[in-house]
Amino acid sequence: MVIMGRKNKGSSKTMRKEIRLQKARQWILTYNGTPKHMARNYRKRFHVDINTALSDLQAIGVEFTQEYLEAVKRSEEERIRQKHAKKRQKLMEEEAFLYADSDDRFAFIAGYTSGGMPYGTTWEELGLEPYASYEQLMEAYASLEGIGEKGDHDDADKGEKELCELYFK
Repeated sequence: MVIMGRKNKGSSKTMRKEIRLQKARQWILTYNGTPKHMARNYRKRFHVDINTALSDLQAIGVEFTQEYLEAVKRSEEERIRQKHAKKRQKLMEEEAFLYADSDDRFAFIAGYTSGGMPYGTTWEELGLEPYASYEQLMEAYASLEGIGEKGDHDDADKGEKELCELYFK
């Protein structure tokens, strides 16, 4: 007969904080760095953000000037703002890449005729509005996968004029 032990649910947030503060009290006694870098070193040592580091250090008796606390707060807000701006920029670049081979008429421009006319898959063929979301576009392409595989229509043998008539009715 196997007796199962109690599962350890892990320590709660307050318990982890209490343990971290106990260790911090020991750490502060052996800290050899400059007071200027204390919060940064604490943050790295205990793997917390700067606001938590300052809060913990204040809880164990370290005093900071109000100017320093405000400067850190402004700095952290600016870092987060830049992080979000970078993420927005990356999303915009991905979206621009997604629609690089499309326009208001074509979801995908496969190429251009010698006369400069584009040909490819239209938004209408996919049943979508122009510049639909990536997920909608992928679903539409997935639903088209079986179409045309059995040689129903052979666009490769048609001339440029016939292609234009086919796509620009």
